[in-house]
Amino acid sequence: MVAGSRVGLHFLTSALRLLEPRVDDDIVDRMHYLYTSILLLMFALLVSAKQYVGHPIECFVPAQFTHAMEQYSENYCWVQNTFFIPYHDHIPHRIEEREKRQIGYYQWVPFVLSIAALMFHMPASMWRMLSNQSGLNVGLVLQTACQENNIDPDVREKTVDVLTRHIDEALQYQREFGSKNRSVFIFALLNAGKLYGAYVCMVYMFIKIFHLINVMVQFYALNAFLETSDYPLFGGHVIYDLMKNKEWKESGKFPRVTLCDFEIRVLGNIHRHTVQCVLVVNMFTEKIFIFLWLWFVFLALLSTINISAWMATLAIPSCRRNFVEKFLEHDDITNDEIHDFVEVFLRPDGVFLLKMISIHAGNMMCSRLATRLREKHVIYYRQKALDASIASRKESTPGSVRRRHRSGERRLSRTSSHGERSLMETVPKINQHFDPSLPNLANITDTRHYV
Repeated sequence: MVAGSRVGLHFLTSALRLLEPRVDDDIVDRMHYLYTSILLLMFALLVSAKQYVGHPIECFVPAQFTHAMEQYSENYCWVQNTFFIPYHDHIPHRIEEREKRQIGYYQWVPFVLSIAALMFHMPASMWRMLSNQSGLNVGLVLQTACQENNIDPDVREKTVDVLTRHIDEALQYQREFGSKNRSVFIFALLNAGKLYGAYVCMVYMFIKIFHLINVMVQFYALNAFLETSDYPLFGGHVIYDLMKNKEWKESGKFPRVTLCDFEIRVLGNIHRHTVQCVLVVNMFTEKIFIFLWLWFVFLALLSTINISAWMATLAIPSCRRNFVEKFLEHDDITNDEIHDFVEVFLRPDGVFLLKMISIHAGNMMCSRLATRLREKHVIYYRQKALDASIASRKESTPGSVRRRHRSGERRLSRTSSHGERSLMETVPKINQHFDPSLPNLANITDTRHYV
């Protein structure tokens, strides 16, 4: 029992941890995966409490019904749906006509709201899985930059040093990855992002577009769930009806009073009853869905503007350079140097990281980090120029050395051959002046033993 309670608490804690705000996003992302998810879960709990704790439906039954029969009627009507007929219209006699007017969504409202909350949180989970695949640990970098003790200048400088080293190494890894894998991954979308230093940007923009698509899907799913084919713009039409004093009694949207048909077998005979019921829960669901409709419209418009702003900052080279230039502390930087720093050294992922740091850690931290990265950029290109110079010398020097070496070998070979011929001609003449018992010079192959 204790173990089960611990597992349940651990599961609840893990679920609540998913609703914690992150530092590797902006306010619009939080409005999707955090605030909207919390709102939907709160609404789901509110409706569930009314349905499963209170009395979601109460029916007016004939006087001869006992209490048990009344409970049966209410439970049956709640499960099997009710149908709406305006007060001044006649109730159709045909069962098929009544079934066409059935309302079958109110039982499923808590489940639909919970699924919607899960859908709103899904893009954030995908961002967590994909954002660290490029070597840039976006979450850790932003957490380090946003620490409270960075207010101390000494601590801030140490933090800037650590972040500069990590970002420099990550960007260097991206450049090396691109140079080694250009031919292999050129046709893969996300790996192409790695090649050109835009992997994190592409993933982030994909997540933002996913947020927008999710809102639009939820918007149309809301209309489909509420069966409002005659109200394409559900919330707008309901608000218009309320402004015109056209209530649910006429429109039939979220009706409070409905009718229910059920059959009872008595002594082998089937008796059909039609009772009038009150759906108290519809009073809450009407307000909830009107608010959600307006909230989804607001989120869709805000997301469209937000995506456009991010696309301009990350995709347009001049916007990238203007953004980075305002954070550099040096005034004597030429346009060509800024271009090389932004487009070759930082590239889109580096600009994205600086923008996130400016949003969460402030402009001061972003300015210090951009300046230090600029210094790294200068050192990087000096080292690159030095390596190129050394490589060019190595390419030119070995050729001349090899030519001189081959020339020396040929001269040495000619000298050796001439010396051997002279020696062979001279040996017989020398031998005739020595005692015959001495070794013959012509038979000596290694003169080092006689030195």
